[in-house]
Amino acid sequence: MCVHEQRVVGRDNTVRYKNKTLQLPQSPLRHHYVKARVTIHEYPDGTLSLFHGPGKIASYGQTGNPITPEVLKNAA
Repeated sequence: MCVHEQRVVGRDNTVRYKNKTLQLPQSPLRHHYVKARVTIHEYPDGTLSLFHGPGKIASYGQTGNPITPEVLKNAA
């Protein structure tokens, strides 16, 4: 279970959510997501994920810092 909210990506390739600015990472699929509609998933533990359609773009910690695969690997 999580909260879903839609946002439109700004001209600086970021999304604002609850006083946080989430920078979208570079993608091999697109040069940028400017003006794209994305869905933010906020999970009960406070972490966030950004989706464009069915594809997950990025994950963020409670403070809005990106969670990279290396961080997940070290946490396990």
